[in-house]
Amino acid sequence: MSMKLQMLQKPPVIFTQYEPERAISAEDKAFAKRHSNALPWLWLSYSRFVLEDNDPCMEPNNGIGLTIAYSLQYKELASLKVKRMDAHSYELKLGTASLFLTETEEGDVFLYFFTPEHYCNLREDRRLDLTGYSSDASAYFIATIFAAYDNVKQYSQSE
Repeated sequence: MSMKLQMLQKPPVIFTQYEPERAISAEDKAFAKRHSNALPWLWLSYSRFVLEDNDPCMEPNNGIGLTIAYSLQYKELASLKVKRMDAHSYELKLGTASLFLTETEEGDVFLYFFTPEHYCNLREDRRLDLTGYSSDASAYFIATIFAAYDNVKQYSQSE
């Protein structure tokens, strides 16, 4: 008996812009409205939907440094301000919107919507795991969700 190895090529990652009404569930909206600042919760919910719309490309993420370098190449992120918080964390700020990109000692890459300086914000439900996406795909995702921020903000102010 001989073994056969078959290689499959995954389609490229495409992060789609959605209307917030479609991407944010009614449960997530109700949960967010119970907090004093609903916007980060709604933006997290929206972003989780966009990310889950794709399978991870299972390319190695080469870390936050390369992810940030790729992010700065997007014209939509030309005015992105990058602030180093510590050896493994950066704040990405565009206008009034902030995201936090972190890397563990093991090389896992996470995107937070609340500052990771507070222990309670480090929980799994408050972050997105970008480890299974290449640095380039992760930068593309970051550009996509920053582009959606104003729509999510308008949605958070509705009703």
